[in-house]
Amino acid sequence: MPPIPTTPGTSVTLADIARATGLNTASVSRALRGIKGKVSAETRQRVEQIAREMGYRPNAVAASLRTKQTNLVGIIVPDLANPLFGPIVQGLEAQLCRQGLLCLVVQTPQGLAERREVVLALSNRLVSGLVILAAEIDDPMLGAAQEAAMPVVLMNRGAGDRRFSSIVNDDHESVRLVLEHLADLGHRRVAHLAGPRVSSTGQARRQAFEILAKSFGLDARVVECSAFTREAGAAATSKLLAEKPPRPSAIFGANDLIALGALAVLRERGVSVPGEMSLVGHNDMPLMDLVAPPMTTVHVEVEQMSRQAAQMLVELLRDHAQAPSMRVLMPRLVVRESTAEVASAKAEV
Repeated sequence: MPPIPTTPGTSVTLADIARATGLNTASVSRALRGIKGKVSAETRQRVEQIAREMGYRPNAVAASLRTKQTNLVGIIVPDLANPLFGPIVQGLEAQLCRQGLLCLVVQTPQGLAERREVVLALSNRLVSGLVILAAEIDDPMLGAAQEAAMPVVLMNRGAGDRRFSSIVNDDHESVRLVLEHLADLGHRRVAHLAGPRVSSTGQARRQAFEILAKSFGLDARVVECSAFTREAGAAATSKLLAEKPPRPSAIFGANDLIALGALAVLRERGVSVPGEMSLVGHNDMPLMDLVAPPMTTVHVEVEQMSRQAAQMLVELLRDHAQAPSMRVLMPRLVVRESTAEVASAKAEV
């Protein structure tokens, strides 16, 4: 029996295939879903062939309602304007797309209640899993994700949450690389423009700085920034320069945007970088090599982090019972022109 022609622009249904094959819709459904023992191999092959000839495409919405799982995953990003997160999202999308998954990218809401609701809303829309970037300490999104019982991978979250799988940069090693570099250049007074205390990465880098500064014998100062932004970095630098002397000879920003804010203020105040003040960032986000002067910064393996996070999520989607795991990536210091040896005379300014 030849396939029944369909009207152009209309969707082929199971009923259409049933009429073309002479079977009932239940048998056609079982054949197309590959349910063993319900239809013969010969019948299944015939149904599949006729379905292809008729241009049949499965109804993804109906399938997701039946199985409670879709090929849609959510990516929650704290700040879409932050140049660091663009490459991470692109890397995640590329890796997940190869696995037949589609990505829905959402920016983290500012309000705590809204953060919880965005996760529950994604879950209600049958998002099968989540990648959450840079969640805060005690972030309501994490409690909501646990409540929704969906696979979750945390990225760039310094304090490991054992409820979820995560992939992080070794922030302790990041700070060690920075302070070792500055100490080798003769710097003894170093300031850290720290990230907000509510941020796990900000807290991790601050704690590492305070511990390691003592081991390197440094006179250390910490000024907390209100956010990981240029504006917050500029405000913290202005506060630092207003403190009583002696002035530090080097500044380490908790991320590159904070360091760029510091650079802008130093330039306004006529403080030469690196002549009078060395400056180091963190993350090595795009274009840091084109800043004047090119910025010394800690390089985070963003591409590797995205690839492994996608792999972890796919594994969790395949096996929801898999125990949470944590992977730690090692950073490296990229030395450019914003750091230099400190002269003893300058160190006494």
